[in-house]
Amino acid sequence: MELRQQQAAIAAYRGGLMLVSAAPGSGKTHTLAALAARLICAGRLPPESEVLVVTFTRSAVDTIQARIRRALQAEHAPADRFRVMTLHSLANQIVRERPDLAGTVQDFRIDDELSGRQTLPEAARSFIETEYDYWRSFLPPDLPARQAAEVEAQWRETTQRIGGEVTRLAKNLRLTPNDLRRLIDGQTAGAPAQPPISPFLRIGAAIYERYERILSAGGRLDFDDLIWRAIIALNNDDAFRRRLGQRWLYILEDEAQDSTPLQEEILGALSREHGNWVRVGDPNQAIMTTFTASDVRFFRDEFPRRPGVRKASLSASGRSAQPIIDLANRLADWAAQQHPEPDVRRMGLSNDVRIEPVGPDDPQANPPADECVIHVQPFNDGEAETARVAESAARYVLEHSTRTCAVLVPTNAFGRLIVGALQSIQERHQERALFEDQLRNPAGVRNVARVLAQALRFCSQPLNTAALVALRQALVDLAAWDRRAGIGESRGVAEARPAYGPLTNDARVNVLLRSARLERLLFPEPAGQPALPERVEVSRQEQIEIDRLAALAAKWVRASVLPPDQLALTVAHDVFRRNEDLALAHELAVSLRRYLDVNPQAQLGELAEQLDDIAGNRQKYMSDSLVEAGFEPAPGVITVTTMHKAKGLEWDRVYLTSVDQIEFPHDVNGAFRGEQWYLEGRDPATEARMQLRALHDWAIRGTPMPDERELIRQARLDYIAERLRLLYVGITRARRDLIISYSRQRLGRANAPALAIQAL
Repeated sequence: MELRQQQAAIAAYRGGLMLVSAAPGSGKTHTLAALAARLICAGRLPPESEVLVVTFTRSAVDTIQARIRRALQAEHAPADRFRVMTLHSLANQIVRERPDLAGTVQDFRIDDELSGRQTLPEAARSFIETEYDYWRSFLPPDLPARQAAEVEAQWRETTQRIGGEVTRLAKNLRLTPNDLRRLIDGQTAGAPAQPPISPFLRIGAAIYERYERILSAGGRLDFDDLIWRAIIALNNDDAFRRRLGQRWLYILEDEAQDSTPLQEEILGALSREHGNWVRVGDPNQAIMTTFTASDVRFFRDEFPRRPGVRKASLSASGRSAQPIIDLANRLADWAAQQHPEPDVRRMGLSNDVRIEPVGPDDPQANPPADECVIHVQPFNDGEAETARVAESAARYVLEHSTRTCAVLVPTNAFGRLIVGALQSIQERHQERALFEDQLRNPAGVRNVARVLAQALRFCSQPLNTAALVALRQALVDLAAWDRRAGIGESRGVAEARPAYGPLTNDARVNVLLRSARLERLLFPEPAGQPALPERVEVSRQEQIEIDRLAALAAKWVRASVLPPDQLALTVAHDVFRRNEDLALAHELAVSLRRYLDVNPQAQLGELAEQLDDIAGNRQKYMSDSLVEAGFEPAPGVITVTTMHKAKGLEWDRVYLTSVDQIEFPHDVNGAFRGEQWYLEGRDPATEARMQLRALHDWAIRGTPMPDERELIRQARLDYIAERLRLLYVGITRARRDLIISYSRQRLGRANAPALAIQAL
């Protein structure tokens, strides 16, 4: 593998603890693959040992595996002796190997997005119903009826979020509901005098207790349980832990800036004897701390203090033009040295590793600096901003059909306004697709779920002509998506497997299907009566189309005697052409099986509704990032998504919208999103999470316990710091052009550009 100087130095690693800070676009995946291959080819692995690569997303597993195999093949080495897994896959393997040590049964079940999405709402609902008067006491008593109903609905949603935040963090701190209750009640052995406890933490603890009770009753584990159980197994048998440590003699960790306490513990336990642990990440791209139990301090501050840790960096990046690189570096300098909040200077962005352009002979050359455009555009209000940004982005892709473009938004709500503006423009350009809505579930996920949903729904009612027409429409939409994605020309196509082929979008075919006798259409008999009305003329193309659809539908109806997950896989292998789509279909099929484990009476129609919720963006599925869903930007098509989900991707032109002081605050005493007016401006979920972390540190380490006002201040500082990192991520998605916009009036009040943008 061809490597830059910094990459080659890291690939020369031969053992010990190493921390690699990798700038955006610096090739960390390429470097990890090269390092794994060189460790294998150097003959440093004893028999039965492997290189273990732990990565954050399932899509990254496939990417890294493929790159390691190519590197090994180039060295004429066998493509084995390595394992690439997500952390959850690693934990699952450990627990499956020794469930007795993990304290669980052999046939335990795992909650995922489908099977587990009801559990937390059910726990929150149970708390509200049981403690309704107490729960209702947090709300103003004399609101008008309509406003009272709206506020109560918001408080219900917030209560569920409190439960989720507390549950997730408690598990990462390895606190059972009883442990948490004792900690809150001041009964922890050796703890100092009891500090005041936020009522929101008490609410979260009560929901956590109910959540665990529901899981336990069904013999289920969630993903955090899985990692926790793996740690228990490792700690319960030192010989078992050492044997696994010897099996995975080198551990390479990707995206380590998003590490959680459980992740730190499991990888630390596996590497305890040999100490061969390489952690690669970018602290400036740690943007998940308000959504997960991760904390950038583990990677940025605590790991480097371990004895013997070597530091390395990947700073050379061919992604962006020099002016965009300069802007990102200036943002890091300003945040670390001049931000008005001194605490944010150490919490937000680091300027230890600055992005550098690649050398003149690098195969991934930076785009020309003289062609780069950086523009900051103010608008009078949000309506003007959405309209003008949409018009500009549409004009760009119409004029540059070979370049990629994205409109990145801070929230789904603002993104929906952008999508609405683009839909109006799309009506004037029916000849081509101008944009893809990737706000909630990526389009690829939605397309796969829609086809599977309609196939399962038709199999549940095979004599319903409307269901067959809906199935056909889903296939028509998929064919259009395949054509837009360039299927047959791009990588990832399973050429040896016959594809279903595109359908026409002729509405006449739908009329013919509605008039058909489906039992005759699907299961014709020799010399039997025709399926279509005799006096209706059917063209040869229409007949081919109807026969093709009928053959597939009949096959799936026959296959409906299989378990639903196997039926879904049967449909997938008949229809999908991209490896990414097949992988998504497999994930959805596994989710259906797990959902059936929890809901054994569910019929095909109910399973179709679950998939419909994903297809209709009513339920999030595997969509914390577009990279997770195997997404790649299409030339000439605008991607509309959030800044969070854009991480790991790049576009030629990027529009960063709503870069204002509402979305990117800088003053710890200002107004913040998530803080509820009816709760006197408090953010209950964040407050509960912050106090739980502080309470744990107070009880375990004896650190001072902050009061309520200080907790709120710390929560705001964390938010300010993370939003700076989010802005950095947004800027570094751009290759050639960066357009930054904001509105002078938004959400009913005067507004200003983010202080960072003013400073730069």
